[in-house]
Amino acid sequence: MEKHATYPGSCGEIIQGHIHGRDMLMSCPVNLFTTVRVFECKKPVSRFKYEKSSALLHNMLKRWGFEYLNGLFDISIKSSIPKGKGFASSTADLCGVYICLLKLFKRKYDISEAVQEFVKIEPTDSIIFREMAMFDYKEGRHYEQIGEYIKFYILAFEGGRVIDTIAYNKKNLLHLSDLSDVFPIAEDGIKSADISKIAAASTISIRRNLNRLPYDVYDAVLNICDITGGLGIIGGHSGDVLGIIYDDKERLLYAASRYKYAIGGYKIHVLETLRRDEYESDYDYGPKKWQREDNGDDRYNKGSFEYGF
Repeated sequence: MEKHATYPGSCGEIIQGHIHGRDMLMSCPVNLFTTVRVFECKKPVSRFKYEKSSALLHNMLKRWGFEYLNGLFDISIKSSIPKGKGFASSTADLCGVYICLLKLFKRKYDISEAVQEFVKIEPTDSIIFREMAMFDYKEGRHYEQIGEYIKFYILAFEGGRVIDTIAYNKKNLLHLSDLSDVFPIAEDGIKSADISKIAAASTISIRRNLNRLPYDVYDAVLNICDITGGLGIIGGHSGDVLGIIYDDKERLLYAASRYKYAIGGYKIHVLETLRRDEYESDYDYGPKKWQREDNGDDRYNKGSFEYGF
């Protein structure tokens, strides 16, 4: 018996900072994917290459009362998401493992369960949510649901630094900048589908945190943004990726062809953000996925997808 799951990464964070007394982040899924396979076998071998994913598999089986089956499952992962650069590769892998297990054991996606188990393993990206959310990524004790994922485009420049998220967050780092004044800009941009406001908030977030994780190419990327009509900068706050946000795909493609080799030592990615229905198709495996309300509208049965815990 085996199951497969495909899950997207992100491109840095729209914002990451100290917001209303907590270190928070908010990001959006993009079209870079990991594909996870969880399968039964007598002697698991490959899963031990994936320490975080293997730990989640064990923890979930234990949580559900099936720990005795731990030695009978293996994991394989194929991913197009760069590792250790700020593209949420580890979070995507964990989501893939979790969804495979939901399929195997016919359970529903439970955000409270996912948050609790993921943050035990590492600081976790907000792409685990089905909507844009401001998320306490270290402890998982607080999040705020903002609105649906929005379509925009990113020309991403990937550098050579590789950053281990767990080790990085254990360092004696400078505090994240306070972004309590920036969050309302991002929130308004999401709720009004105004990409220019989202980009403005993202640019401020990167600029204010440059002293914590410097980017030597920040000025170069910002210059390309200005020349090509980009709306702002997005990037990793614990990685090595800076991107330019566009609201027009043709403008993105022009910038990609014109500036592909503009920054030495950096690889480019031509990306677009994903709406939920572009990657999520069948993540719930309980007996009822939909229920019809008295008013005739189809609404999601949130029985085990209850926000908060």
